[in-house]
Amino acid sequence: MIQISYPEDTILEKFYNDYRSEILRRISVIKKQKKISWKNKSYSLTKKIIKIIEKFEDEEYLKRIMLSPPNELVKIIQKYKQKYEEPRFKNIGIQFFYNKFFDEKGTIDIFLRSIFEKYGYDEIDKLQFIKNIDLKTCPYCNRQYTFTINEEGSVKPEIDHFYPKSLYPFLACSYFNLIPSCPTCNGFGAKESKDTYYNYPITNPYKVKKDEFKFSVSPNNINFFNVENRKYDFDSFEIELYGNKANLEVFKLEALYKEHKDVVLELLIKKAYYPKSYVEELKKFGFSEDEIYRYLLCNYKSEEDLHKRPLSKLVKDISEELGLV
Repeated sequence: MIQISYPEDTILEKFYNDYRSEILRRISVIKKQKKISWKNKSYSLTKKIIKIIEKFEDEEYLKRIMLSPPNELVKIIQKYKQKYEEPRFKNIGIQFFYNKFFDEKGTIDIFLRSIFEKYGYDEIDKLQFIKNIDLKTCPYCNRQYTFTINEEGSVKPEIDHFYPKSLYPFLACSYFNLIPSCPTCNGFGAKESKDTYYNYPITNPYKVKKDEFKFSVSPNNINFFNVENRKYDFDSFEIELYGNKANLEVFKLEALYKEHKDVVLELLIKKAYYPKSYVEELKKFGFSEDEIYRYLLCNYKSEEDLHKRPLSKLVKDISEELGLV
């Protein structure tokens, strides 16, 4: 719902160099052992799996997997599915072949998870990763911060796999597939492992455009804009949210934001008590527009700063609609 800025090339290069060697080493070990252990089960290499994992030994290809921007990630998924996952017997109609295909796919995914999740993603310094991105609030909802506390009482960052690692394990350690988020959006019945490639084409936060998601106030009576009455209450309006329907559905944004009517009510009250003349008076004291904005709304005005505070997008959109500043 709010945009994540693209990182500098130096950050991407460091990310790749920090984790590439461990991934390559893991592939080499698997090839020598010809099997892996995953969740107390043993899985043996097949010729097809060897062919797949050897592809990632090509550093040019591995770098593409780990550093490709969102548009390229879609292409990678498409090509991978066409080459390794799409069954060749769709019209045969024999269940045996389908069962065999899905068993094989499951085994392939386990090998890829043992490489890119266990020896890639699990090795990432996640706290430093989020600090490098400098994203304070969840880009999916902008309602909560991206930090929580772990069982040991330390600060724990939340990171979502935009394309779930359970479905797309080869993207488990891909920079632009790792989205700082909040616990609600990352799990707890929201996104979890929903297939964002096939079933829920949500917008990647790196691709969110200005005002692609927009809040608005919907009055419930014709006297709503009669500011002189100053009788706003929770029953006099509704919060409307426009944007990609997949995002609204997956993250339950419409329902969640209905619980923030108190924030909008405060803006309506400020609209009644702080007319334009009051703003103009503040300007005479030498305050800039940004300073007045922060003083009146306790919010950030620039799109680049919206991530710094929860509900900042809601406050910005509604205050602009009301003509507060």
